[in-house]
Amino acid sequence: MYHNCSRVDVCSQNRELERQERYQIILEGAVFSQGVASFRVQTTDGSENLGLNITAIEGNIFRVQIEETESSRYHIQDVLDGEPTVVNFDDVQLSLTSAEIFLGDKRAVVNVSPFSVEFYANDVLTLVIEGDRLTLENEELRHPFTVGVSFPQALHLYGLHEHADHLALRTTAPGGDDPYRIKTMDLTYFELFSTMAMYGAVPVLYGHGINATSGLFLHNAAEQWVEITNKDIGADAFFMVDSGALDIFIFLGPSTTDVVRQYTSLTGVAHLPPIWSLGYHQCRWGYADQQDVQTVIADLDTYDFPVDAIWLDIQHTQDMKFFTWNSENFSDPFDMLANLSSTHRYLVTLSDPHFKVEEGYFVYDEATANDYFIKNLDGTNYEDQCWPGTSSWMDYLNPAARDYYSSLYLYENWNGTTPTLGGIWNDMNEAAIFNEEIEKTFPYDVVHYGGVSNRDIHNMYGYLQTMATHKGLIDRDNGTLRPFILTRAHFSGSQRYAAFWTGDNTAEFGFVTISYSMCLNANLLGLVFCGNDVGGFFGDPSDELLQRFYQAGAWLPFFREHASQESERREPYLFSEEVQATIREAIKTRYAHLPVWYTLFYEHTRFGDPVIRPLFYHYPNDVELLEVDDQLLLGRNILVKAIGESEVTSVPIYFPGGEDEIWFSAQLDGTTFPGTGWTDIPVTIERIPVYYRLGSIIPTKQTSRPSTTDMRNDGYTLTVLLRNNDTAQGTVYNDDNLSFEYRDSQKYSYSDLFGTEEQVVISPIDESDNEEFLIVVDNIVVLTYNDDGTVVKNSYKHDVNGVPINQMKYEGKEPLVIILR
Repeated sequence: MYHNCSRVDVCSQNRELERQERYQIILEGAVFSQGVASFRVQTTDGSENLGLNITAIEGNIFRVQIEETESSRYHIQDVLDGEPTVVNFDDVQLSLTSAEIFLGDKRAVVNVSPFSVEFYANDVLTLVIEGDRLTLENEELRHPFTVGVSFPQALHLYGLHEHADHLALRTTAPGGDDPYRIKTMDLTYFELFSTMAMYGAVPVLYGHGINATSGLFLHNAAEQWVEITNKDIGADAFFMVDSGALDIFIFLGPSTTDVVRQYTSLTGVAHLPPIWSLGYHQCRWGYADQQDVQTVIADLDTYDFPVDAIWLDIQHTQDMKFFTWNSENFSDPFDMLANLSSTHRYLVTLSDPHFKVEEGYFVYDEATANDYFIKNLDGTNYEDQCWPGTSSWMDYLNPAARDYYSSLYLYENWNGTTPTLGGIWNDMNEAAIFNEEIEKTFPYDVVHYGGVSNRDIHNMYGYLQTMATHKGLIDRDNGTLRPFILTRAHFSGSQRYAAFWTGDNTAEFGFVTISYSMCLNANLLGLVFCGNDVGGFFGDPSDELLQRFYQAGAWLPFFREHASQESERREPYLFSEEVQATIREAIKTRYAHLPVWYTLFYEHTRFGDPVIRPLFYHYPNDVELLEVDDQLLLGRNILVKAIGESEVTSVPIYFPGGEDEIWFSAQLDGTTFPGTGWTDIPVTIERIPVYYRLGSIIPTKQTSRPSTTDMRNDGYTLTVLLRNNDTAQGTVYNDDNLSFEYRDSQKYSYSDLFGTEEQVVISPIDESDNEEFLIVVDNIVVLTYNDDGTVVKNSYKHDVNGVPINQMKYEGKEPLVIILR
């Protein structure tokens, strides 16, 4: 069903392409103007001319574009977060053999023959575009090209999302593993440790080296295959691209943090999610009726499982027609939503991009009348099979079709909806088609708005749907509430509109740990709101496996249990008391740490940093960490290890940072480990290993509540972890949890936490309108690490004068000093 390299022309015809000097730069006539350098590129036999543009972009970024002089290549639109800011070169130096372009301490060197473009950071060669692997072809229906890129300093390459593989990219080679395929497509199931294409397509690649990390973004939405060659030092990537423009952004770091921020400066960051979307989500395919919805929420409350949202799959619709309600099973959606609202919960419903071909179905009729569906080459509506049977697909490349689709979410257009329908689930948007002859997705000869072939935009179709959905939710609430959207298909820039999940996984242990690898990779590429199907979509997990899924999933940004309709019901209250206790602790641990999650999501909007991070992100010079992908850092200060094996009594954990970096068990029992590498840690089924970093202050909310709304006014517990006679630091963010006033009116509180053994100080980081957002501290727990390795733990509910700490409210304008002793 799914094609390997040998069955796809762009891969099979180019994979063993010989290195050859095909092009040379003509320096005569080169133009350098307002941050753009333009060169003529000629084939060595003089038969063909190309143009090369190198543009300097704000933030130590170069843009490289190579194209035929007379080109019909398609250039994608709407992916970047605004037009990049072009800056002037600092200097240009020409010789007989090269042109050097200077941008601060970064420079690009264009070599005449053999043709290449070299990129330096602080005089270190970090990335090379290789002319001897460059080809461009113009065919009637496609415009394939190849290009090689070398990372001379890289110890490992990362990126090329989405694949169910290790975080560090493997070497692929003819006769062995296929190249990494980048194409959005529906999978009947996905294989572990595979280079096969999946639901998402993000053509970004980072080469991580010691003090010399660089990266690239290929601004192209066509199918791609990428061959990876790892060396002892240095790595190569060979891109084989089916169509579209050769348009590459180069990030010169020099650190991994810099490269990530450079990429998100181009493609944007996620806005703050509504805080309820960071809670626990209960889902399955599918809840049968609105009484089922009400009963599940009531039982979760009865058995003391916090939850913030329940989800409806396609069964909520009438005959699988989106923007309708099943008149028999969901006959009174207003009543269902009112019941959920009374318990402070939200509903999320499915909305796929295909529409039932049926006259009288208002969406089909209106979209047909206005020419909003994707077309065949002969101009007729493209039709194929999906859930409703014969279906047509909305053409989201058409701005008018996007606007129409957005309007369907308005309350007046979708009867039975209220703000309690807080989120939308865009599934099947690769797009998925029930036709195995075309790999279960669009054939490339279907036509989009403006005569654009699907071949040129295939990988951004789902992205365009989420863009339209996001606008619809913004418009329905007049721009006041933050939308929540979950998408399966995604592309560069999708983070601006939606969260995503790793797709239809299986109830097997390997899928527990692969979720860490996949979501860590996504976070490095800006897609920070990532999770998996807790429990596994296919199959029925054992009790042990289900518990390990919950424990690991509680430390991923998106936390949802989900299962196929063929799977047995697995709401957590259906299991034994022992299993319930373990799952309950995992969920409540998630809720206790919501202040950490919310603060990190805010800091992502501000700085572009990942929310969860591979260990090498903060310890870049430790080569032992470069392949660790079953552990993660939540921000800087919390270390988590997933358990993806059955019946283990101990697991190896890598503690980073050196002898002076101390990691405290999150159980706060005084157990510590120095950051000296691998250590075997005993484990039980009760929980997975979690550690706090010495020198940090961890803000939590320890009062157990049914939902995030119920936690709104609860006080904080501040856990201060320090060495004797030293200090600790943290941050905490607070706002109204739902609106855009944090962004539009600067109504928020962002505060620094500073602690010693004697006092804790809370002070404002910037001048925001923070008077509404008081910080009340219920408890301060200080763990002091002594020189002899012992730990002293003290808890404070009163200050040194006996005043209850929770009466000392921090109002955001002046620092609050809490004297402990």
